Amino acid sequence: MQKKLLALAVASALAPAAAFAQSTVEIYGRANLGVDMYEAKGSTVDGASFKSRARVWDQGSRLGFRVNESLGGGMRAFVVIETGINIDRGDNLGQTNTAVNASSGFWASRASYAGIGGDWGDVRFGRQDVWWSNGVIAQQGANYINTAADSLTTGSFQSVAVPSTRTPNVASYNSPTFGGFNASVYWAPNGSADVSSEGSAFTGTGQKKANLFDITARYTGGPFRAQLDWAEHKLQSTDPAPQRKDDGLKVGLGWAYAPGSQISAVFEKLTNKDAPTLFGAAGTFEERKVDMWLLNWEHTLGQWQLLAQYLQTGQVKGLNADPGNTKAKAYTVAAKYFLSKRTGVYASYNKITNEANAWADYTGGAVSSANLVQANRGADPAIMALGVMHNF
Repeated sequence: MQKKLLALAVASALAPAAAFAQSTVEIYGRANLGVDMYEAKGSTVDGASFKSRARVWDQGSRLGFRVNESLGGGMRAFVVIETGINIDRGDNLGQTNTAVNASSGFWASRASYAGIGGDWGDVRFGRQDVWWSNGVIAQQGANYINTAADSLTTGSFQSVAVPSTRTPNVASYNSPTFGGFNASVYWAPNGSADVSSEGSAFTGTGQKKANLFDITARYTGGPFRAQLDWAEHKLQSTDPAPQRKDDGLKVGLGWAYAPGSQISAVFEKLTNKDAPTLFGAAGTFEERKVDMWLLNWEHTLGQWQLLAQYLQTGQVKGLNADPGNTKAKAYTVAAKYFLSKRTGVYASYNKITNEANAWADYTGGAVSSANLVQANRGADPAIMALGVMHNF
């Protein structure tokens, strides 16, 4: 109630009285901070490992505004403006002190959009989560603790890129729910990786336009839930270089066997066509592919939430020069205790085991102190954390 009164006070100060009378404004957010130990030891390259270091960190803290206005006849207008905030350091840098957390530091740095909706669904325009989310199927890293194995399915497996993550300049249609089903269709005419390079730089002479397209379908019925994502991202290119295309298919299934508890799994297939070769000769291109599987467990016991995940990738295929040993495994175990409905404290342990020529890392939100690259291949990131999360 106090939150709504505060939001109404802010809205009354910023908006004309006539508009205020027709709208509702909600202020919401999250603070997620703690202390941890990070390391990435065992690199197959001399001097490319990272010894253990203690850190105070912020992961995914945010401040948001939701605005809804009834237009009559079942129609509504809405605006979401969500901004990532680094409470630990007050800027937009991550734990490396140099790598930028692209989802913090500026207004609307997280999912933010405006739209019109009704009984037919809604349309939205703005910065949106494309491919980024596994929805209710697996959300440990996104909503429960500091990070988790599921982050590799949404953007952290470096040798084969996902089609997109949190994407600027997106138009989407989001259907209503029928019989437990709903779906979203996303389109970005310049793609997630091209927003700063196309624009006025596109002349149409020997150039191919960037384009991103995604379909997400969801189902929730009784104890069962499912989600399917398919995305294709064509990157901008200039002749004679081929136009790179990143494709992804992700399928998740879950069974909620008790309130607040579920067992779920995600299968993902990624393809980078006409991407610059990783281990072959410079100036050549290849079609890289990788599959990965995620098992997710969540269990609520009184005020306790117990969490575990296991992820495994296959070998990276399609390399022009294949050195082998490109698999990775990731593990998460965590326990969270809810002090109230909104506040919880938790302990978590995350580890990725990279084979000699893999370099997966926990890069979402720039939480890695190493931000592993190919030169660090074989290093095994590990994070042991104590954290507190408050949602308001």
